[in-house]
Amino acid sequence: MLVLKKAGLVYLANPKTATQSLRAMLAPYARATPKETGDKHINARIYERKWAVRITRKLGKRPETFAVMRAPMDHLGSWFRYRQRDALRGHENSTYGLTFAEFVEARLSDDPPPFASIGRQDRFLGFLDDGPPVTYLFDYADLGRLLHFLSDRLGARFDMPHRNVSPKTDPDILTLPDALLARLHKVHEAEFALYDRLHKDGMIFTPMAPVEAEV
Repeated sequence: MLVLKKAGLVYLANPKTATQSLRAMLAPYARATPKETGDKHINARIYERKWAVRITRKLGKRPETFAVMRAPMDHLGSWFRYRQRDALRGHENSTYGLTFAEFVEARLSDDPPPFASIGRQDRFLGFLDDGPPVTYLFDYADLGRLLHFLSDRLGARFDMPHRNVSPKTDPDILTLPDALLARLHKVHEAEFALYDRLHKDGMIFTPMAPVEAEV
């Protein structure tokens, strides 16, 4: 989480959506960020419950939130590739030696093992359960739109550095049998639908209800 006081924005870092690069780029503008949040991936629901009132009080106004979403298949593929790196070999989070299909099967199980324990993007972003959703949602496939938005809000020009990039792999490896792909779409129907809407519209804007700052 980063609080961009000048822009009246709070960045909620959805994992595997260029979060390290965005943090590095925005760090000079995030001096209002509470130290205890560190580099934690605070989701929309936790932000609303634990941080919204505090930050509203600190800034003197209700900030808007923004985040990035990635195509669900690409999101899973990035996690799979990231957890195949040599540094994780032998660790319970490693996907080394597994196929992408085995990884997805484990992800869809009732009790996913550590290597397949990955949160849903629609839940992280506040579009599942009781929300509330982020104010501005941007597409990972069109980060230029996000950079333009941030430039307007902060009055600066941005170029994103590359940080924490998942290892490259053959795209054919990240394919699934038809039956498993259909099952994934069924179980994560809301997540796929949300991304389809985002990709079509370019950005999703959801006004946030006002919050009374504590005295």
